[in-house]
Amino acid sequence: MTDGRIALADDHPVAAFFLGAYLYTWLVSAPAIVMGVNWTAAILVYLGSFGPLVSAAAVTWLRGESVREWAAQITTWRVGWRWWAVALGLPLAAAGLITAGIVAVRGPVEFGQAAVSPALFVGVFLFAMVLSGGLNEEPGWRGFAQARLNDEYGAARASVIVGVVWAGWHLPYFVIPVTPHSGFPLVNQIGWFGGILTLSVVLAWVYNNTGSVLLAMVLHAMANTADMIIPLAPDQIIVDGVVDERAVAVVVVVHLAVYTLIALGIVGVYGSATLVRGDAPDGPLLG
Repeated sequence: MTDGRIALADDHPVAAFFLGAYLYTWLVSAPAIVMGVNWTAAILVYLGSFGPLVSAAAVTWLRGESVREWAAQITTWRVGWRWWAVALGLPLAAAGLITAGIVAVRGPVEFGQAAVSPALFVGVFLFAMVLSGGLNEEPGWRGFAQARLNDEYGAARASVIVGVVWAGWHLPYFVIPVTPHSGFPLVNQIGWFGGILTLSVVLAWVYNNTGSVLLAMVLHAMANTADMIIPLAPDQIIVDGVVDERAVAVVVVVHLAVYTLIALGIVGVYGSATLVRGDAPDGPLLG
């Protein structure tokens, strides 16, 4: 102990945060591994998903820093309309590009199927904002880890470090029956990991330019929701009750390619050191 606080939190705050996020999430969610698909298992998984939020708050407090100041990032919304347009619109534009890419390679797309209702889309988005990547994760990954790693590693490298840890944090979900991750084919699992890394760059870019965890939450939730509008053909993905891994691979590769190009474009234009351009219209809030 150091001055009543844990030395690890004082000396290595990001490592302490990563460790706390893993321990909380994995311990709370672990019983769901043997529970099958039921509400109790789902509740444990979603309670456990708040590991990044809980750990970031705990380490901030243990270091004697202001938890209120850290949490204020969650309500920072005055960031300029351009960044709101990015957070809400970029994942939708990506979904359009992914659709075009799948069509171009003659993948499993069917335009004749019914469109997703606006009410369902908004409902899924709001759910994701709180329980599936937004409030439960972003105050930790971006609002704590990214903010502290920027200066030491540069923003782009820091975002990849966060992305690797973020991906590893999900590992129990691949063996918990109630989660969608447990049903991913191998090619989907590999593509998902790559997608985490590219999305981490995009999220770091938005966070570093705005200082807003709220915007990172919106972007993360929209990225999780926007895939609903990609008109995939279910009868080409599941044939005679069996997943066609080739069809899945086409979707995964195109999806990853689009987000990789977006991430590379951001790094190319804004630079890897900060992901912030000094002449940005709304001005950088974080370096």
